[in-house]
Amino acid sequence: MNQVTINLDADVEDTFLKNEGAWMTKIVDSAHKHDTVKISLSEGVAIEDLGYKGKNFLQILTEVCQENDWPLSKFSFFTVNLTQDRNVWPKIRMTHSTQHLLSLQDYTITEQKRIAKKFGMFIGRSSWERLLLASHLFTRHKDSSIMTYRSHLDRPESMLNIDIDRLMWHLSSSRQIDKSSIDDLSKLISALPLLQSETQNDDTHLQWNTGATNTEIMSWYDSIFCDVVCEKTITGKTFFPTEKISRPLVSKTPFLIMAAPDYIKNLHRLGFRSFGEFWDESYDHQQGVQRVLSMKKIIDDLAKLPINELDAMYKHMLPVLEHNYKTYKELTVAKLGDTFNLDVQ
Repeated sequence: MNQVTINLDADVEDTFLKNEGAWMTKIVDSAHKHDTVKISLSEGVAIEDLGYKGKNFLQILTEVCQENDWPLSKFSFFTVNLTQDRNVWPKIRMTHSTQHLLSLQDYTITEQKRIAKKFGMFIGRSSWERLLLASHLFTRHKDSSIMTYRSHLDRPESMLNIDIDRLMWHLSSSRQIDKSSIDDLSKLISALPLLQSETQNDDTHLQWNTGATNTEIMSWYDSIFCDVVCEKTITGKTFFPTEKISRPLVSKTPFLIMAAPDYIKNLHRLGFRSFGEFWDESYDHQQGVQRVLSMKKIIDDLAKLPINELDAMYKHMLPVLEHNYKTYKELTVAKLGDTFNLDVQ
């Protein structure tokens, strides 16, 4: 059978395609030239939530198939979303890319944590929810935080993709836009880029790879109490854990997580524990602006505590943190496959 594979790679964001016109043209053109088209997604988005020009992506494919008298199975999907709903399309295969999630299994803690800062937040690619969280942390708790946000004011391509327009849409549609949030955003953007050292000046990501850059990143965790983690997929039924969650797990650092609903619940399925004993984790049922607001409240509550109280809290958390460290070190591809019923291991 004549088949073609289209690798969307990093051009898939949470609910949309970058360069969407070019990709849609390629997908439809490939369908006319080949018997089957496999669409490969290396980012764990929920396929049913993808859109194109305000219209659902799967609905567009359905209409294309109807217009050309093709079966829906002409298109298939290969996804790394561990909780992808298989019922949304006839042919979906699920796997997981472990190069990110398991990349730190060989990392060894060299120093005991000495808490000097309350929060860490380390951002490469900008997005609307990261802007919202980072602007709050920067304007309200800057002195208590170690932060990076590697968007550069003097680099047009960096500013083009900073995602302010999407942030304004989300705030407005949720009736949460106000002068305070705009002022916070303005202060953050005026200070960009936020770097911890000049060696990061040309880095677009805090990478998961080993080497000097990774060693530098991990050294920051020695002094922070809580990592404010921002995963890439935050909408719908998706679970795509990456190196962003691996860093607090392997460094025995508590975390808050900006992700899709049930992310923490899915960590529990893999055997990890979390911090519901210490703060309200009901935010894990939320998504979008509401999840950000709930996380901001936890951040503000923790910020009120002096370092010595956070140090005492950390000692109470140690059984959870030690358990997570051990669980992460022992996590395998087979465990992921068995837990989430993956097709490929």
